[in-house]
Amino acid sequence: MNDGQGGDVVYIRALVRPGGTGPAVQGALWTRNDRIQAIGPPDELLRAAGPTARVVDLAGATILPGLIDPHCHPAALAYLLTCVDCSQPTTPDIPAIQHALAAAEPGPEGWVSGFGFAEYKLAERRLPTRWDLDVAVPDRPCVLYQVSLHVGVVNSAGLAALGLDERTPDPPGGRLGRDPEDRLDGVLYEQPIFDVTERNQARHAALTTEAERIAEQERAALHLAGLGLTSVTDAACDRAGVAGLRLAGAAGRLPIRVTAMPWHDGGADFLDDLPVTGSIVDGIRIGAVKLIADGGMSSRTAAVDEPYETPAGEMGVLVLDPATLADRVRGCADAGYQVGIHAQGDRGIRAAIDALEPVCRGGNPMRHRIEHGGLFPAALRRRAGAAGIVVVSQPPFLSVLGDGFLEAFGPERSADLYPFASLRDEGITVAGSSDAPVVTADPRVGIRDAVLRRTAGGSMVAAHEAVTAAEALAMYTSRAAHADHLDGELGTLEVGRLADLTIVDRDPLTIDPEAIADLRILRTVVGGRTVFEATAD
Repeated sequence: MNDGQGGDVVYIRALVRPGGTGPAVQGALWTRNDRIQAIGPPDELLRAAGPTARVVDLAGATILPGLIDPHCHPAALAYLLTCVDCSQPTTPDIPAIQHALAAAEPGPEGWVSGFGFAEYKLAERRLPTRWDLDVAVPDRPCVLYQVSLHVGVVNSAGLAALGLDERTPDPPGGRLGRDPEDRLDGVLYEQPIFDVTERNQARHAALTTEAERIAEQERAALHLAGLGLTSVTDAACDRAGVAGLRLAGAAGRLPIRVTAMPWHDGGADFLDDLPVTGSIVDGIRIGAVKLIADGGMSSRTAAVDEPYETPAGEMGVLVLDPATLADRVRGCADAGYQVGIHAQGDRGIRAAIDALEPVCRGGNPMRHRIEHGGLFPAALRRRAGAAGIVVVSQPPFLSVLGDGFLEAFGPERSADLYPFASLRDEGITVAGSSDAPVVTADPRVGIRDAVLRRTAGGSMVAAHEAVTAAEALAMYTSRAAHADHLDGELGTLEVGRLADLTIVDRDPLTIDPEAIADLRILRTVVGGRTVFEATAD
């Protein structure tokens, strides 16, 4: 699909929301090639564009700056779309998961793989075990990824394939689950499940053809384009993930802009062959280097100062000890890389700030980031603001996972969960994102949830931290562009900027916030080219 790449397109009868401080314009928007030429009265723009321009009548629809997701996982999504759907309500209990896995074919890497469950949404309200998976898949390796990807379960054959048994100690940065008799129960926390994901994803890539890998990446990107996204950052690319994105980029098969955030794997040579932040390689932009301070909020492995209320007594996991984290941050910053640190619990966020403050003295021109920023109390917010640290968070966690968060932290500590308004008040740039496939990649859900902050069960998560619809939209446009160092070209609709547009049927800033998630994506335009167009009703 191509709206005059190399020519002129004039979108008429539109409400243009340019973003930033610019007022809405009832009129038209003109693009030439990949750039915005003008915003203004239709007659004036049509005359200037000339008789050969293509005219697109939007019949009152709204043009937004192209929506940006600065923290999701399209490479992982491409792989996980090949796994069995074990999310809720699709599989409401463990027998349903067993049925889904038993019916599945193994991937080319030889494993049966499922993805998407959250134990607190299952009828049993517990993690499945190796023995549950053995019932479904007794004769070949099987892995079941929890929705956060910070915990997973493997069956007995999977443990054997990984070389894990009762004598195996907990590895650095992770934990092996055990039953009361000290037998491995198949549950892998943090680094061990990261290792399984990376191994299986790499083996999957190695055992599929180049054409198949490109098609998987294209499928994921087209899915994101259909949600109105024009630019995304893959926020934890291992080497295989970067290679897969580069294949698709070099083939011209990625319809949206993709930035890769390489995951620092701890290797001494990690930076040796990595282009610096901002480089373009095979059409893929290199972004921040990803480091991980702690675990996940949904998996209850985020490192916290006080124990979780459920599961009682748990304190989470620091994936990297603070000294190692600080050394890696310094090494990356000294080499000219932006750094993004996954930090969810207050103990993890403190470790991230401790590591970032020394490289942010005198300002933060590289826009070093905290990814997530879940349990973020006032003292840490003040420190982050003083250091100029950017926060890339996930509003849709509130509706999708919020009931579990409230249960885990209780009413008092929940007041500091994902504190968008308070972070803003400290002068912190807060960008919105999805962390998909952990939750939906749909930015409309994130914009709505930043305003409403309501869980699926109807409870409120720190209602005082709500932002306006305009601020929520900025989280997915201008502030997201700032976090990704794209704000010179993207994030607002201005003359001379790249023609990335998200066109929706109504104005998200004037409708009931409840309806924002139901906006219809009419068209997604990247660099002047239409990469998604809604079909007629």
